[in-house]
Amino acid sequence: MYRHKNRLKRNCIILSAMLLLLSANVQAENADYLDIPLEELLSMDVTSAARKEQHLRETAASAFIITREDIHRSGVTSIPEALRLAPGVQVARIDANKWAITTRGFNNQFANMLLVMIDGRTVYNPTISGVYWDVQDTMLEDIDRIEVIRGPGATLWGANAVNGVINIITRNASETQGGLLVASAGNEEKANLSLRYGGEIAETAKGRVYMKYTDHDSFWLPEIKQDAGDQWTSLRGGFRIDGTASVHDNWTFQGDIYDADEQQTANYWLDPSDPANEYAAPYYIDLLAKDSIDASGWNLLGRWEHQSDQGPVAALQVYYDHSERSEEFSIQSYDTLDLDFHHRFQPLPKHDVVWGLSYRQVRDKFNDTFMAKVLPDSQRTSLYSFFLQDEIELLPDQLRLIVGSKFEHNDYTGLEVQPTGRLLWLVDSHTTLWGAVSRAVRMPSRVERSTDIVFQIVPSNPPYPPIEVHGYGSNSFDSEILLAYELGLRFQPRNDLSVDLAAYYHDYDQLETLEQQLSPEGMPYLVFDNNLQGDSHGIELSVDWQPREWWRLQLGYSYFDISTYLDAGSSFLGSVAPNGLSTPEHQASLRSLMDISNDLSLDLWIYYSGYIDRPAYLQETSVPGYTSMNIRFAWHPNEDLELSLVGRNLFDKRHLEFVGESYLMPTEIDRSFRAQVIWHF
Repeated sequence: MYRHKNRLKRNCIILSAMLLLLSANVQAENADYLDIPLEELLSMDVTSAARKEQHLRETAASAFIITREDIHRSGVTSIPEALRLAPGVQVARIDANKWAITTRGFNNQFANMLLVMIDGRTVYNPTISGVYWDVQDTMLEDIDRIEVIRGPGATLWGANAVNGVINIITRNASETQGGLLVASAGNEEKANLSLRYGGEIAETAKGRVYMKYTDHDSFWLPEIKQDAGDQWTSLRGGFRIDGTASVHDNWTFQGDIYDADEQQTANYWLDPSDPANEYAAPYYIDLLAKDSIDASGWNLLGRWEHQSDQGPVAALQVYYDHSERSEEFSIQSYDTLDLDFHHRFQPLPKHDVVWGLSYRQVRDKFNDTFMAKVLPDSQRTSLYSFFLQDEIELLPDQLRLIVGSKFEHNDYTGLEVQPTGRLLWLVDSHTTLWGAVSRAVRMPSRVERSTDIVFQIVPSNPPYPPIEVHGYGSNSFDSEILLAYELGLRFQPRNDLSVDLAAYYHDYDQLETLEQQLSPEGMPYLVFDNNLQGDSHGIELSVDWQPREWWRLQLGYSYFDISTYLDAGSSFLGSVAPNGLSTPEHQASLRSLMDISNDLSLDLWIYYSGYIDRPAYLQETSVPGYTSMNIRFAWHPNEDLELSLVGRNLFDKRHLEFVGESYLMPTEIDRSFRAQVIWHF
């Protein structure tokens, strides 16, 4: 704890010094969201669907944009909560500092079929192929937009872009000049403080620095009818500099540093061979143990873009990421180096080609605990890839065919090929139809390949020792495979109404299972394998309607259904598998955004999530459906100041949203209230 406090103090000094480096003229950032016509919103550029700028209406994918103003008026304070704004994205809070997030099914604490990036920097953890959302906490006011691609994006982005891609894109430094202070306090989010300052560094370069501090109270543990002991604090900061090298060349250099101190209450298995644990015999479990999570890291990213009059044509990006995470269950650290280049050109009049090369190297280090060992405890892995995609104009300004593939080599399964074929029909200026067939893979993680995890300790009759049931990684564990079929419609029947509808069918092969086995001595154990098949289908609907100049309604709805079955090769002793029932059949969101007057606004948000049958591998606990009511009231005394009150989860004093894996207890999310001030200076 002393080391942690010293590091926080040191980081505060560094970040405070950075804030004094820049100066600039004051510029306000206020924008009247309801004055933006729907047609302009539909013409927003999307880059994640095709690795080039294109209008949303010209995108042959199930794409949704969460704008900066959407985030602001939702009243959320974190990226995970902002993702609830996108239809088809399942956001489920596990406790005060953990979330389970996915699209199109297979959600769990370590959901691994969703690729998440911040400014093109991949943030998934190689141990689990999932995301630790607690440390993805950049300053929300610096986010320009969040692009959500539901469905496979592996042709452009590679392995793990199976069920979707989320790209969080921050603003150019030229758009964040001057000073900004955001401060809030409430009953659950006890303190949130963000400070940013931007200025001109040179005639051709502008920059900004920021610092963000969060202090969150604990939620509720119904089993013991008291606080869950999952409170957390975090401090982070960073910088971004954007400049021009010539009329056609731009560059960016940015970085972040963070440190989080989190708490959790968990059930941990104890080592029966340690005499100090005799008090816990015969089950050797430490019930409701108080544990701390220490998560820290930093990253640097540089990007160069060459542009023509039609937009970017070539880009080179390099980033380095270091992260550390320590808890009772696992102690791990990572260093990631990633190089990515892509280029766009037109070899023939009706062809628009994008191609690229990338290389990623990950070096990990683990300190073994009784509950989890990784063998070897340190290794270096590499990922090489090449992609090529051609957009062919079949009928001028109306019909386009997109074909392409990713060719990716990893150290676990070798070469993976992930092709796609997409058809886009611009029926008229108000109607777009599209369809796609794609293949994507989720490559193995370190857990599935080379771990030794204690899943259970079974008492036995003296003088025999208790039986430790271990789960082992396997060198034969292969990639999970998806073949996806998608159809979509975008329709704007009137200037004040737009509809976006997508339907899909997903066919999965070689899904992960934990197979029960017996050792030669008759001892039970589990091993990772690929013996589950499945298919799912669903729809995703987004409706945006502005019945008055001062009032906008936004509806989101998703339907999901899945069936799974085991291969004949699955163990006759039985297996444990994600049966797919961790995603609700129905989810819905309805937002009302009202400008009551020039300086007053009132925003209402009702969010519904249906029943979840089984959210965790090794827990049978189900989660009832719930409805969340959220309200935000804001007052602008002048153009540089905003005061607001936010209430979240108002229908219930508390409710359950998800259950983590076997060592975590079901935790309920509390109703919360918060007051906030935003000051531009």
